Amino acid sequence: MSDDVTELAELSQQLTAIDVEPARAERIAFQARGTLGRGPSLLRFGEPVLVTIFTTSFLVWALMKVIEVFS
Repeated sequence: MSDDVTELAELSQQLTAIDVEPARAERIAFQARGTLGRGPSLLRFGEPVLVTIFTTSFLVWALMKVIEVFS
């Protein structure tokens, strides 16, 4: 594991530094965390609900087809 750490340290020395103003860097960090006062996006909660509805409807359809075959 120490070999990986030293290799990463060597590689990081070859990377160029990003020149971003501190205020802009803070704003980017806030946007990445989603804490600009708006709260989490509705899509964050809506997408799992839509996937659950679709999956459940597909399961019900498949069960109905299995029942149809055996009756």
